[in-house]
Amino acid sequence: MNRCRICNYRIKRIINLGKIALVGNFFKKKINQKKYNISLNYCKKCKHVQISERLNPKLLFKKYLWETGISKSNILLIKKLLFNLKQLGINNKSKVLEIASNDGSFIKIIYKKYKSFVIGVDPASNLAKKVNKTKINTINDFFNFKLSNFIKKKYNKFDFIFARNVIAHLKNPNDTFKGVESLLKDRGVFIIEVPHLLNILKDNQYDNIFHEHIGFHSLKSILDLCKNNKFKVFNVENIDSQGGSIRCFITKKNSDRIISKKVNFLLQKEKNLNLFSENKLKNFKFKIQNHSTQMLKLIRYLRNKNYKISVYGASGKGQALMQFCKMDNKLIDYVFDKSKLKQKKFTPGTNIKILDPKLISRKKIDFLIILSWNIKDEIIKQENSFFKKGGKFIIPFPKPKIINK
Repeated sequence: MNRCRICNYRIKRIINLGKIALVGNFFKKKINQKKYNISLNYCKKCKHVQISERLNPKLLFKKYLWETGISKSNILLIKKLLFNLKQLGINNKSKVLEIASNDGSFIKIIYKKYKSFVIGVDPASNLAKKVNKTKINTINDFFNFKLSNFIKKKYNKFDFIFARNVIAHLKNPNDTFKGVESLLKDRGVFIIEVPHLLNILKDNQYDNIFHEHIGFHSLKSILDLCKNNKFKVFNVENIDSQGGSIRCFITKKNSDRIISKKVNFLLQKEKNLNLFSENKLKNFKFKIQNHSTQMLKLIRYLRNKNYKISVYGASGKGQALMQFCKMDNKLIDYVFDKSKLKQKKFTPGTNIKILDPKLISRKKIDFLIILSWNIKDEIIKQENSFFKKGGKFIIPFPKPKIINK
């Protein structure tokens, strides 16, 4: 793929990160997984940052082992969004669609709170099957314009459509926006959440770069997608998700919803920080090299001192970082994660066994690297007994940092 997914202009490779295994592939035994190249590219026309590699989405998403509901921080973020929805007029007559609804946690809360009509769409067959056993209907498929026609014939149009942490995963975001445009009512609201490119570059979050994440979005890139598909962003806010995300409130171009001053303010901030310059990405390349070297150097130093090191978090971000920093089973003893779907399996590319965090107290661990660093406060609070017994945490970003008493 050598053309931009937003404007179809030629893209230029800036950073080649080499080959890594797919971060969502966990197996019950150690295997040598196939690795795929991954690189960061820049569109000289619209300035969108994206990977060029195009893998079959079924390979990435048909069986998905991340569940939204297992993180207290995620649930808290959802509940905060309810305040926005109340202001936007959601009620028991509203029709709500969520794209990439995962385990249904979000739309379950919407249904319970407002008794709205809710429906989800998700390609992960294991999650959709589980959700469909409840009162929440989930269409097990990838959302696109073609599917939107089927949904419209069956359910008509919607007042609210959500795409939380999914826009970055889309190989054809214009097609998705086109589908949403056909399903949204004239004053309807399309709400999306994306990791903000500004924070990724500022805090050196290269663990966000893996094959599931195709596009790295700014407010500008979202505005470009909206312009292509008869939409406008009428409000935006920064949210504490995925290391710093933006939540965009989108409506149809001809809607009477008034555009908040926040939209232009954030766009100007992006421009003032030269977020769209090629040099910004080139500098990011050197920051990645420096950080991965520092991280590996620290782990090897501690290991040479005979300290026992384990990891907390088997998320995509964590598995990417482990591979970029060469944290293999010679350096790391265990990986701990709350997801029962991942426990007793082995990490992709590094072959380290994943265990239930309840076992942390039974293992000899001196240092615990929090790879799910975006919810580090939740994890530190959860593992307070490890901390009290003299255990130390390592937070990888923005710089490797040891936290002790």
